[in-house]
Amino acid sequence: MAIALVGAPASAQQTPAARAGQLDLVAEAQAENDFERARQILLPMIAASPQDPDLLRRLAVIEAGAGRLDLALERIDEAAQLAPKDLDIALARGFILYWRGDVAEAQRAAIAITARDPDFPELDQLEAALARQNRPDGIRTRSIFLVAGFSDITTANGFSQTWNSQAIGAAFDLSRDNTLTLDVIREERSAIDTRLGARVDHRLAGGSVYVSATAVPAPDFQEKWSVGAGGELKASQSVVALIDLRLADYQTGTIAAVQPGLRVALCEDFAVTGRAINIFDGAEGYRLGGSVRLDYGRERETALFLIAASYPDAEADGVRQLRSLAAGLRLPVAERIGLTVAGSHEDRDNSYRRYAGTVALTYRFPAK
Repeated sequence: MAIALVGAPASAQQTPAARAGQLDLVAEAQAENDFERARQILLPMIAASPQDPDLLRRLAVIEAGAGRLDLALERIDEAAQLAPKDLDIALARGFILYWRGDVAEAQRAAIAITARDPDFPELDQLEAALARQNRPDGIRTRSIFLVAGFSDITTANGFSQTWNSQAIGAAFDLSRDNTLTLDVIREERSAIDTRLGARVDHRLAGGSVYVSATAVPAPDFQEKWSVGAGGELKASQSVVALIDLRLADYQTGTIAAVQPGLRVALCEDFAVTGRAINIFDGAEGYRLGGSVRLDYGRERETALFLIAASYPDAEADGVRQLRSLAAGLRLPVAERIGLTVAGSHEDRDNSYRRYAGTVALTYRFPAK
């Protein structure tokens, strides 16, 4: 696909004045938060001079400004390999690590810069940001969300009905590395079940881990309780290893689920996630399923997802094989508000067929 260029074309023989003019255009676009225009100027310059660490540093900063922090880290690491002693690159890398939440790595980067030049420009800004991150400011509300879902159901015996669900929840930063999420989900079928949920996420360098728990008082079709744990770990620049474990108690017995998986970045905007879904049911033994998810887009940008799955699904009537297809769209409707809409079709063996739609609205609070 051709890329529209802004400004004069770059070449290997570009004069210093022409280069300076192009970089002025980049700075102007960056100041206006027009990161796409800045990227369009830089990419042909980098194509002409792929070993230029300063151009890679500038592109990394542009990608970070656009919210593409994983890609920004890849670009700044490329620059650091070409110019390991360049303090401008080292400082940019420290900021990118900080923005990604890799605070320990960012601190190490700041310490290394301080050892070489404690008065290096803008180093004090990075150190101040890290000091604020380390200061115990108490619990901070991170986000709140509302979800509504509607389903058209046809049971195995041909009976039709409408199900609906509502959820409300909030996420709280307990510290720089720990987030607590609480939610309440009400689902109405022929009866009403209300699930109370809690989850704590802990961020690590290159990944995260979590523990979770749910409880359903007097359940009709959901679990009585469940506990879970899992996480993700970056195995390489493009591969993330995933694991989820869950133990749930239903009226028919206790079920364990183990879901290992991988998420692979195919390119800048596409990622595919595959999971194996293993169910261990004391009454019916072991069952295996799986899911595949394709994502287009990045966090806090317009994004699409597609999911196909076939797996053993546990409810109060036991474990049944479920096949599903789903698609969704995430939209940033305002600076701090995100909207997600999704539709799905499910076919649960000897149980029901479902056509469902879901709408979710999320508000992110500003960082203090």
